[in-house]
This record gives sequence, structure tokens and C-alpha cells, in this order.
Amino acid sequence: MTAVNLMLVIIVLSLLAYALLAGADFGGGGWDMLAGFGRDRSSAEDQRGLISASLGPVWEANHVWLIFVIVCTFSGFPSAFGDIATSLELPLALALVGIVLRGAAYVYRAYGEGASLPDRWWSRIFACASVLTPFMLGVSGGALATGKLRPGSSPLAPFQAPFTILAGLLAVVVTAFLAAVYLCYDASLHPDTQHLVDVFRRKAIYAAVASGAVVLVMLPFFYRDAPVVAARFTDRSLPLAAVSALCGFGSLLVLWKKKYVLARATAAIAVIGVLGGWAAAQYPDLLVGVYTAQAAAAAPSSLDTMLVAMCGGMLVVVPSFLYLLKVFTAPVIEEH
Repeated sequence: MTAVNLMLVIIVLSLLAYALLAGADFGGGGWDMLAGFGRDRSSAEDQRGLISASLGPVWEANHVWLIFVIVCTFSGFPSAFGDIATSLELPLALALVGIVLRGAAYVYRAYGEGASLPDRWWSRIFACASVLTPFMLGVSGGALATGKLRPGSSPLAPFQAPFTILAGLLAVVVTAFLAAVYLCYDASLHPDTQHLVDVFRRKAIYAAVASGAVVLVMLPFFYRDAPVVAARFTDRSLPLAAVSALCGFGSLLVLWKKKYVLARATAAIAVIGVLGGWAAAQYPDLLVGVYTAQAAAAAPSSLDTMLVAMCGGMLVVVPSFLYLLKVFTAPVIEEH
């Protein structure tokens, strides 16, 4: 495997880690917003308490995977990075705004006694930002696949294809699905939150069905708006898509059977199948019609140095992160 492909593997693995971990955090913020609606409104504060306790230990640490993506792309493919960043300036800027506002709102809500805004407003900012960021990241990924982005194109270009908007919506519902599945498991670990297991199980099932519906609506627009990547998807990614669909249906089954550890695994594999299928279809292009990975790659000496640095960083970060997750597996729930 060439140094260019190894760098792409690190980027894709980092994206997968960000989607599975930070994605679930963003989904939790969306459920925080909806906790006061529907049949489960009586347990709204308990739901928010569980969400906050589950996110607390790891919600900022998960951004390390996004940092890996940015550093690898900037250092390994500098010319493409510049044009991708400018072509996606608006959605990426809004995603960053969401990340910053979400973090600030979370901290002010948790620790900001006497802050200028009441807790309910910080909760709304936290929830809206948690939806904004995955939506904009989904739009960005969809726009890269369309082949319609060019250096100097309009800031609104990423939003002009229905496929990109649907890709953003898919990111939102998939993160909501992941969060609900993870929260089912977290709720089952603590005696005081057992009553929330069925609440989040229903939410997970609703989100899984919504994800499938969005995918079905997306498919014709995918082949219309991103024909190059769609053709490769048909040639390369159908096995991954089949695994994703199978695990999506499997998640519904195991959730119904109340097998929450298994549900976490099937949900994660379903998401890996979606992102892996997109990555396989996008290859070898970074910006379809403009840059391939090989053409945009840095000098071989720079790539080799970056690979050593990234692998060394992974050797430090991955064990530390796994230990962090192990220590905080069972969240401590504050009583309301």
C-alpha cells in the first residue's frame, strides 16, 4: 500500500471514529431538545440528566478524531485542502459555530450559576447546535461527492443540490439513532434510570425507521446529482451497503428483544457500512473532477514523516481513549 493510500486510511478511520463517538454526542443533544415532547414528556428531566451524564466525560475528547482528519488532510494533501476548505466555507463555518456554541452552552448549563441566560435557553442553544453541526458536516460530505464544487464557486453551491440537503438530514437522523441506542445501554446500567430504557428504545426504533426512509428518498437524487460517485458506489460499495442495511434491520430486531449490547454493535456496523461505502466510492477523488488523492499529495518525504507522526499519535491516543471510555462506562446520574 502506498503512503498516499495509508494517509487516506487514517483519514477514513478517524472519520469513522468521529461519526460513532462524537456523532452519538450530537444525537444526544438532539434528543435533549425533544425530551419535553410526546408521550415521554413526564420523564424529560430524567432524560436530560442521563444525556448529560453520558456525554460529560467524553464530549470534548471525541473531537480529537476531527483533529486527526484536519491535520492529515492539511499536511498530506495541502493543495486539495485549500480548495476544499474554500469551496465548503459556509457549511464548515456553520459546523464550527455549532461545535463552539454546543460546548459553551453545555458548560454554562452545567456550571454557569448566575449566567446571563437561564438554563432553558442554554439547553436550547445546546440542542440546536447539536443538530446544526452534523447537518452541515453531512452537507459537506454530500457536496464533495457531487462533482459540482470548484475553486471560487458560490458559498451557496454546497446547498444547491437536493442530494446534499438530504445527506445533511441523514447525518442528523443517523446520529440520533446512534445516541438513542447508546443511551438504552447507559440507562440499563443504573437502577435509577431503568425506567428510561424503554423511552430511548422507542426513540432508537423511530430514528432507525427515519434513517431508512431518508436513504430511500436520497437514492434517486444520489444518482442524479453525484453520477461519478454513484457509479462507483454501484461497482464497489454494494456489499458495504448490504451489510449496513442488514445491520440496520438487525438493530431493530435486537432493540425489540432488548439486547442493548448487541444493538450497540449492529448500530455501529450499520453506520460504518454507510461511511465506508461512501469512502470507497469517493476514492481516488478528494474533490470530484478537480483533485485525485495522488495528484494532490504532498512530497513523499512529507507523507512519510506525517505517517510516522500519525501512527505515533494513534499509539498514544487510542489506548488513552479506550481507558477513558472504560472508566466512565456507567455514568453517574444526578437526582432531580
